[in-house]
Amino acid sequence: MDPILNSFAEFASTLSYRDLPANAVKAGKERLLDALGCALGAYDCETATLGRSLAGPAARPELAGRLLGSRELAAADAAAFVNSCMIRDLDFNDTYPGGHPSDSLGAHFAVAPQIGASGERLIAATVVAYEIFIRLQMKAQLREKGWDQGFGISVGAAAGLANLMGLSRDVAQHAIAITAVANMPMRASRAGQLSMWKGAATAYAVRNAVFGVQLAAGGMTGPEAPFSGRHGLTDLISGPIELPPFGTAPENFFIPRAKIKFWPVVYNMQALVWAAIELRKQVDVEKIESIDVETYWSAWHESGSEPAKWDPTTRETADHSLPYILAWTLRHGLIDHHAFVPEAYLDPSIRPLMNCVTVRVDDAFEKDFPRVVHMRVTAKDHAGKTYQAYVVNPLGHEDNPVSAAELATKFLRLAEPRLGKNRATAALELWQNIDRAANVKPAFDAAVVS
Repeated sequence: MDPILNSFAEFASTLSYRDLPANAVKAGKERLLDALGCALGAYDCETATLGRSLAGPAARPELAGRLLGSRELAAADAAAFVNSCMIRDLDFNDTYPGGHPSDSLGAHFAVAPQIGASGERLIAATVVAYEIFIRLQMKAQLREKGWDQGFGISVGAAAGLANLMGLSRDVAQHAIAITAVANMPMRASRAGQLSMWKGAATAYAVRNAVFGVQLAAGGMTGPEAPFSGRHGLTDLISGPIELPPFGTAPENFFIPRAKIKFWPVVYNMQALVWAAIELRKQVDVEKIESIDVETYWSAWHESGSEPAKWDPTTRETADHSLPYILAWTLRHGLIDHHAFVPEAYLDPSIRPLMNCVTVRVDDAFEKDFPRVVHMRVTAKDHAGKTYQAYVVNPLGHEDNPVSAAELATKFLRLAEPRLGKNRATAALELWQNIDRAANVKPAFDAAVVS
């Protein structure tokens, strides 16, 4: 017996839209819209383009999946890979400490329009994926042990897909078990100078989850105790864990804690951008002699603990580099896609300002994380005068949520270059009301790139 597997399979096979409280429905709709916008904004990214070139047809029609931004079909696992690459590429999609739950939605987006799923069904499946991912991130502490987020993403994707497809409890259990034992990626994907794989690693895990679900649906059985049994997760990697129970009360749902980004950088740097904007109002950037950043362990470890972050040579490293993000924002007053082209992050003139930056962990900030996010930046000018900016819970945090209008603006900013203003506005309205859709296919048709 594996109580974790049993609880995941039960949740995946029984949760329906009518079980969801209003806060979970609202959060699910917001995160679907946000993920779609991020995907459209990255429609022609390198990882997705490569994935499309390798995406062959499905062996049978029922195994096909939809490529986002297109009417084209491919094998569902390949389509899910491409979709998740697009969602992830800009580093603009939502996050929960340790990973990006919306990475899993590439699978949902591939399958939902093909099976004629309703909007309610898509929302419920999204909630399943998020709730399982977040619980694993909360308790297994895989990142701190050197393992990557793809494990939780793949398990959540498999469970969410089982829910979306209406699979039985037994089939859902086998799908989750197969996916769990086969997808434990290493955190090396996000160390040193980051490569294209940073934006494709979870897409690969999602692809594997889709195939695992298809195998289980076809009759493949999986290990009986992948989480709590011998040589399972708790035995080999995490140690004993107790996950928060599932339920139907508002407090039982953690999906509202998945943070929506306002800036296209790693979430731990959202507060840094706001701090830099505030600091820029106080001091002339050219007069800065030193900058001290106080933060929590995760932000330090991911973005300010290794030499590569002071000399980013890839886009993937630049959008995870604390010194670069801080220096760019101090210079320009904001940060957007212009910061992540080679001529920007390879510019030698920005290196001196980056080299003024030191980063350290504040124990009190670390103790409060992740429920409270702190970032304090103190600059000293050449005359010895100090200036300080202190940010708590930046926009997008669950206690400082992005408004409906702000989310709509973000979606349109990403979608209009692909769809045009009128079609982007029409797509926005459909997805804002996706819970009313008897069939989500027209909402996907509305997001086809010209």
